[in-house]
Amino acid sequence: MPSGQPPDRSRIPDDAFFASFAEGCSDPIVSIDGDGVVVYANPATETVLGYDPDEIWDHSLAELVADGGYVGERVRSVRARLEDPTEIDELGNVSVPLRHADGHVVTFSARFHKHERDADGPAERDADGPAERDADGDIGEAGTDGDVVYTGVFRDGVEAVGGAELETFRNLVENAGHAIYVTDTDGTIEYVNPAFTDHTGYESDEVIGETPAILNSGEMPDEYFDALWSTLLNGEVWEEEIVDRRRDGEPYHANQTIAPVVDDEGEVSRFVAIQTDITDRKAAMGRLKQYRDIVEQLDDPVLLQNRDGEFELFNEAVTEFAGVPGDDLYGADETAFMDAETAAEIAARRRDVLDTEESVEYEVSPSFERSGREATFSTQRYPYYDANGNLDGTFAICRNVTDRKERERELERYERAINGATDLIAAVDRDGRLLFANPQYREYHELGDGDVTDLRLADVVPDDSDGDVERQVERALRGTPVQYRTRRAHPVRGIRTLDVRYYPLRNPDEDEPAGVVGVLRDVTDSENRARQLRVVDRVLQHNLRNALTVIRGQADQIASGEAEALDGGSAAAAEYIVSRADGLLETSEKAHHITEVLSDPAETEPVDIGRVAGQIAAAVDDEFPDATVEASVPEEGSAVASATTWISRAIEELVRNAIVHHDRDRPAVAVRVAVRADAVEIEIEDDGPGLTGMNRDVLVDGTAVDALYHGSGLGLWLVYWVVQQSGGEASVAEAAPRGTVVTLTLPRADG
Repeated sequence: MPSGQPPDRSRIPDDAFFASFAEGCSDPIVSIDGDGVVVYANPATETVLGYDPDEIWDHSLAELVADGGYVGERVRSVRARLEDPTEIDELGNVSVPLRHADGHVVTFSARFHKHERDADGPAERDADGPAERDADGDIGEAGTDGDVVYTGVFRDGVEAVGGAELETFRNLVENAGHAIYVTDTDGTIEYVNPAFTDHTGYESDEVIGETPAILNSGEMPDEYFDALWSTLLNGEVWEEEIVDRRRDGEPYHANQTIAPVVDDEGEVSRFVAIQTDITDRKAAMGRLKQYRDIVEQLDDPVLLQNRDGEFELFNEAVTEFAGVPGDDLYGADETAFMDAETAAEIAARRRDVLDTEESVEYEVSPSFERSGREATFSTQRYPYYDANGNLDGTFAICRNVTDRKERERELERYERAINGATDLIAAVDRDGRLLFANPQYREYHELGDGDVTDLRLADVVPDDSDGDVERQVERALRGTPVQYRTRRAHPVRGIRTLDVRYYPLRNPDEDEPAGVVGVLRDVTDSENRARQLRVVDRVLQHNLRNALTVIRGQADQIASGEAEALDGGSAAAAEYIVSRADGLLETSEKAHHITEVLSDPAETEPVDIGRVAGQIAAAVDDEFPDATVEASVPEEGSAVASATTWISRAIEELVRNAIVHHDRDRPAVAVRVAVRADAVEIEIEDDGPGLTGMNRDVLVDGTAVDALYHGSGLGLWLVYWVVQQSGGEASVAEAAPRGTVVTLTLPRADG
């Protein structure tokens, strides 16, 4: 209830005749000191409450506050104010429930006045008894001068009548969900129920003694309160909406009803106010208006149909697609404006919703004869219920996805082309973050099938090439296509050569590229084949030319009879020819094997290296009786590597090479296989003269093969390519006291 009080009531006079007034007053008058202890009580205290003033002197007035039937928080608030009355005179009227001497409760409206003890007033009691007053009513020497006392007049006492009806009423008020508060006729709050605290945030002790102005938000005009007071003072009920403010400063909307309470004489004695918080309802109404405006402005059709399919509500988008005035659509269904086939499909979907009471999602592409439009709609249709919860129809939102479907079809064509390409294709934005990567790119860089958009280019490319890649990408971001070649490790196939091309990713809305598209083509096999053909051609030409020249010379000598004059005669010349021919055949065979290795797809498979190495060592040992070939391999099945099927040919080449090119009569070769955490190692150790520098380079990295002009190094070159195709590597070290240790390291097979 607002401020704007009716005229003030008379205050208790504080003059010379106060004593006679207090003694003769029919309302209880009690004075308490700063500790809330009674220092005076007039005779009406006994008449109204049944207490002899001598009985309550020197006792705390708070002890008389009743417990029974009252709200605990209210009682605690009243007692606290009486025990520490330093500000009680500023509160105005205070509702005080006092316990009668016979046990029942009387509730008073009390107003306290602060004054000095030596002022004119009622007699007060000191430590020895009540103070004596002279003929003028002044306090005698027995009084204590200078102390502050608080004198309260207890008026309008109302007895609390017991019984089930009153208890039921109290329970209803206390447990009501609406905020209820009671004020006197001056607007001072005497009572609030718990819901008031829930709604406003104010505890009862914070508002009792205050006026409803504590809730004033400042948003209601003065005319509102003028009309309110005019209605109440005429004895009528006021009911209107109001905007008040909670304790935390947040405004709230309430539907407020204020009713006057009339006493037995027909006079208004109090006002009862009930507030219903409608903040959420007001907000919902505001949102509903926003939703209605939004729905009307949507380009997508939104519609409500009853159980028979008749339109009851729709937005303007429906009429625009239909080409039919809105008034003509009410009571009609889809058959009024779209092709029959699509209308029948929609009707079936609508029946599904009505039968299952579950939403359905579907796509349709109707044609609208009257508007001449065609479109594809992704529709979500829901069951619609009336206010009583009965299924009343269906509600549909039809999203126009015509453009999106066309983009999806175009995107699908691009995706098929990109994902089906053998090249590695990916794109990054200007910050180097991946936008997409095709399956070939993912597999090559071991990215899996998950989302790549949380990866940066630096997370994907090898550390040793990061700087070079960033420089090339920066060039493409400046709008210049880039092409270069690089070597990069493949997780299975070893070091590969890539032809890299970067293209600026154009954004039609911006001048500068939005990113870069990279197309990486693995040209390792084609480069290797070209290189192999050059080497083989050079080696074969060199060996064939030299060997055939010698063979021809020897053959000429045999044909002319000159060979008879040489040591060994024609037989020795013929043997030499056979030896050189065998050498040419061996060189040709190795060249053929290299061609096969490079021509076959670099596919790996699990190979039990321990078993293969053991078999090769045994076979070579049988072939060369003068040599000693020993094998140290783990048990079968424990040393399984990922390698090409040519790996056995490479191991055999190394073992045979160690024996054939040995410089002693009894060569010794040891073959050892060891299993590491992520690799399988094969060591071939001999006690021969060791490899030349060129042969070491051919075996380790294949670089020296360009200087190869004879067939003896082709076997080691074959080993190099087999190891590369298997995703492994080779190394060469010297053995002690002499000889060579060749180590092949191959990746372990998964599982």
